[in-house]
Amino acid sequence: MSMLFLRRFMPVFCVVGCVSFVSMAAEPVDIGSHRELFVDDHVIEKIEGDARLELQRPVPQKVALVTDKPWEGNTCAYYTVFRDGDICRMYYRGANYDLEKRDQTHRQVTCYAESKDGIHWTKPNLGLFEWNGSKQNNIVWLGPGSHNFTAFRDDNPATPAESRYKAFGGGRGGLLPFQSPDCKHWELIQDKPVITHGAFDSQNLAFFDPHVGLYRAYHRTFVDGVRAIMTQTSRDYRDWSKPLLLKYAQGTPNEHLYTNTVGNYPGADHILLGFPTRY
Repeated sequence: MSMLFLRRFMPVFCVVGCVSFVSMAAEPVDIGSHRELFVDDHVIEKIEGDARLELQRPVPQKVALVTDKPWEGNTCAYYTVFRDGDICRMYYRGANYDLEKRDQTHRQVTCYAESKDGIHWTKPNLGLFEWNGSKQNNIVWLGPGSHNFTAFRDDNPATPAESRYKAFGGGRGGLLPFQSPDCKHWELIQDKPVITHGAFDSQNLAFFDPHVGLYRAYHRTFVDGVRAIMTQTSRDYRDWSKPLLLKYAQGTPNEHLYTNTVGNYPGADHILLGFPTRY
């Protein structure tokens, strides 16, 4: 059994990206009417007096979700949470590991939960997949890609209703693309991976970036034996550009970065924030 705790979430470690170039000249930066975040000194000329930029620490809160069902097991991982209208949706991996035998005791599944406020969660009986003779469970996907199924709502205005929700799942040799009309009934868009360069046992994600009108993908690879993050873009979620490694400011420690959780900042979608795990 494992538990998911709520946090007042502020970045412990963050990757900051901005998809619009701003000149570093001495003249004031024209930001127009859009929102800017003081995550660094990009738009700050100087700080005086008692003012400072301070990184806040996350504060643990009450238990939000208890994973105590047989199909959830003891190694739930790769939680994906996003707001969809007045509902918060959650996807996570269910698996069980035997420490003595050093092996999985049952196949991995993708589980689903939902909430109205992001605090109180329910695990609906979806009736989709059988587990030990019963379909009374919250398994939303049981098949290729269940190890790290990572879903999102596709806000591309050109997306048809049957593809309103999309996902990536790590399969043999790459990332498999999924689609759903309702976030619960999923199918493979194609049975061959659409991204094949990288290491795919992490939480590999994609989303539609309204600022540039493209899909973005962020997934893991190795550089000289160190875990790193790559990105690619696509217009149709099938054909993807060549991968590019994320780059950081000079002097940044060369550390293992596992998951990445990159996405557009709400209300300032020209800014991309990521919260990777230092492995």
